[in-house]
Amino acid sequence: IVNPVSGSGRAKAEFEAVKPLLAARGVPYDAVYTEYPGHAAKIAADAVASGCRRVVAVGGDGTLSETASALVYTDAALGALPLGTGNDFARVARFPAGLEQAVANLVAGNVVKMDAAEANGLFFINVAGFGFDVEVLTQTLKHKQKHPRGMTPYLLGILDALGNLRPIRMVIEHDGERIETEGIVLSVGNGQYIGGGMRAVPMADPFDGYLDCVYIEKIGVPRFLALLPGFLKGRHIKKPIVHHFRTKELRVETGEACVLDYDGDLRSSTPAVFRVLPGALNVLLPGEAR
Repeated sequence: IVNPVSGSGRAKAEFEAVKPLLAARGVPYDAVYTEYPGHAAKIAADAVASGCRRVVAVGGDGTLSETASALVYTDAALGALPLGTGNDFARVARFPAGLEQAVANLVAGNVVKMDAAEANGLFFINVAGFGFDVEVLTQTLKHKQKHPRGMTPYLLGILDALGNLRPIRMVIEHDGERIETEGIVLSVGNGQYIGGGMRAVPMADPFDGYLDCVYIEKIGVPRFLALLPGFLKGRHIKKPIVHHFRTKELRVETGEACVLDYDGDLRSSTPAVFRVLPGALNVLLPGEAR
């Protein structure tokens, strides 16, 4: 399943280099190109229904998430050629990045059970949440109209979002605990990374049967700017204003409805119930990856 616009066209271009690698291994396959948002999920569902047992997402995080959503609780295995801009989930899931290694994994990789997740019944594979990251995503999409390539729109989105930084009243319930706080962001991670390598949820492991939740208390722009360098590397978790817990399920209510970010796709809103789906996906990984 090839997303021709992933990575500003990188996926479509580099897939041409993949074809002879597959041919050299004598691998029969069908390549289908997505045409609209949500198309990857439909293609994947149709492939499973027709008997396909290996379905490969060629593109970025959005393509991977869409494809995976159709494979949950089936016996089909998810493979990946991570050719998007950020490839955040591929990092923590340990999908090979180099074309030669990635193709070898598609042919001879091990089938491993991996977790997925849902919020309000809607699927995500990497990170979901609300607050500052949603504002960044909203602003980033605006900048992509003028700067369609690279990380420039995301960096500009961060700068614009800082101007709209505001606290959110939250009530978080999990495992019999109730937390009332004001914060600027809440991230629920099956994976660790957002925005092309920012370690928002640095402890998350999509193979451990848990979700990791990180929320940041109410702070102003100067303190948040001071926090950002650590956020890039996952070191923000050591700050006293940053809180982390691990759970299989949590419920969140907010003072006003907040839009939720699902792997970079804005859908639904608070109140929200987040749940892990342990071992819900079969994925193809090299033997040394787990």
